[in-house]
Amino acid sequence: MMRWTQRGVASVLLLLLGGPVCAEPGWTLQREQGGVTLWSRPNPPGPFQALKLEMQVQARPAALLAVLRDTNRHKLWLPGSREVRLLSHPGPDEDLVYTRLAAPWPAKDRELITHSRLSWLSGCGFTLRVWAEPDALPPTKGLVRIRASHGVWQADPLGKGGSLIRLETYTHPGGRLPGWLVNQVASTSAFDSFTAIKAMMEAGRSPVPNDIEHCLD
Repeated sequence: MMRWTQRGVASVLLLLLGGPVCAEPGWTLQREQGGVTLWSRPNPPGPFQALKLEMQVQARPAALLAVLRDTNRHKLWLPGSREVRLLSHPGPDEDLVYTRLAAPWPAKDRELITHSRLSWLSGCGFTLRVWAEPDALPPTKGLVRIRASHGVWQADPLGKGGSLIRLETYTHPGGRLPGWLVNQVASTSAFDSFTAIKAMMEAGRSPVPNDIEHCLD
């Protein structure tokens, strides 16, 4: 079975990719540009929205893992990340990861501990389920610990070497940040990150780990 190495820990940063984007109730189209589509919907009782994104990419699903594992370049698609480090492997194809995320002044930086589990699908597609484990480490003084975050990545193969990539995400940033501001920033950041990942996948410039080379043939 595949085990994630430290090269793969950045993949949890987006946190949340999801299931089929067919006509599910409650989702509102927010933006569609450059082959990337973004939806949002309320997530009561809190003010922070859930997000869902979808794109078709002219690259195989494994190219997504190659980009997400390329931790030396993770700021190219997630510029708000200050630190990412692997804490442990709780089980086969599982990682426990620490991430520190920048917040605009005067808000405090956020820190997030996530548990992820990778599952391969037929045709070298995969899902990556991610959820917060906020008490895995003592909190860091001066930072806000994110306690609620969950989601699922899904990458499915298409014909002629393409892929359908889906993301569904919800994160409560903690503290007393206004919902309208967080929702606006989160939507823009998620869309920009997805667009950057699409470009990196299609450029094929990230190194391919040996354990997924067979899925790029």
